[in-house]
Amino acid sequence: MKLKKNKQIIIVGFSIILLIIILIFVLSKKEKTKKPATTFITPTESVIPTVDSSVKINLKPIISGKEVLLTIEDIPSKTQLIDYELSYQTIKQGLQGVIGTIELEDNEKKYEKKITLGTCSSGTCVYHEVEGKIRLSLKFTGNYGEKIFEKEY
Repeated sequence: MKLKKNKQIIIVGFSIILLIIILIFVLSKKEKTKKPATTFITPTESVIPTVDSSVKINLKPIISGKEVLLTIEDIPSKTQLIDYELSYQTIKQGLQGVIGTIELEDNEKKYEKKITLGTCSSGTCVYHEVEGKIRLSLKFTGNYGEKIFEKEY
């Protein structure tokens, strides 16, 4: 009977020691995997203001939807460049677009440009079959800095 009691004490003691070792191991792992201090990343891009509402911008389809006419009136004075981007979904090619830059004369107040919705090479054009709206983004650049305009037509 005494031998059986000693075995039980040894087993219980061994179990307690094993449990303590496991607890120490788990707690030491938690300390090593502490989360690093939260750091805030400040964006490096600045917010560009929108162009004044007095500027009139229109985009209308011409030639059966193969081209559009971009019209900009009351362009802010001292504007030197206007970067444009048109993006649209097509039936066969997915998302497509057109980008370009308009260089203005001094104090030019009105500008019109025909823009082909597709690609042209060596006098042959392949037109996109536009599905849905066309998103127009303009960036006006002058001695005042930069201003943007965005709208869907």
